[in-house]
Amino acid sequence: MSTDTRTTAPPDGGRAVAAAPWWRRPAVVAGAAGVVLVALMLFDTRFVSAGDEAEAADTAVEYAEQNYEGTVVPAIEDAATPLDELLAAIVADPEAAGEEYGHREDAGKPFSFATQATGTLVEGGFGEVGLDVAGLPEGITAGVAIPPLGSSTALRDAGANVSFGDFVNQTEYQNVAIELNEQAVQHVFESLDLATMVGRSVDVTGAFTWSSATGGAVDHVTIVPVAIEVAP
Repeated sequence: MSTDTRTTAPPDGGRAVAAAPWWRRPAVVAGAAGVVLVALMLFDTRFVSAGDEAEAADTAVEYAEQNYEGTVVPAIEDAATPLDELLAAIVADPEAAGEEYGHREDAGKPFSFATQATGTLVEGGFGEVGLDVAGLPEGITAGVAIPPLGSSTALRDAGANVSFGDFVNQTEYQNVAIELNEQAVQHVFESLDLATMVGRSVDVTGAFTWSSATGGAVDHVTIVPVAIEVAP
């Protein structure tokens, strides 16, 4: 590669001055600086792609705000299977039921399912109220998550139709789940306190993940709600 260090004689016949190497000339330096600046801007910008029908966003917060009502909630409502029917299918063949009714992050990960359940609120464990639903398989109980909804990925996995590859890193992928849960808190629980409504009949639409908190057999599901109707 040539370094192009030609000399240039000044008009007054004085001492010749060596021309600056090409890589030190102002136009080249300015251009290189521009490339570096653009690269740094891209490096600092986070991108969240859209999935099939969702709107693209720059952050997990924006993704949740832009897609919760318009994409996630309708997807869960459209796919919701009655809880008794769904659990019967899962107990009979978890993998087949997952392929038919569920969605999951990746092979080997638990499936999340959209569901609808009508039942009576009862006392529940930490972070939920129990939901007494008729017709559930023997040995399996249900509950409804109450705020804060924490880091459950049920709404993201059952309703967002996105995968890890759509996000800049694992942290942002998890943050989308958290921010969708925050949207559920704002939209579902703004004027609803289920913990004070034990004994009331409710209709719940939402999603749950088929997994065990203890690593053993699944005997309880917790529905993260996107809609709750309380009977008069």
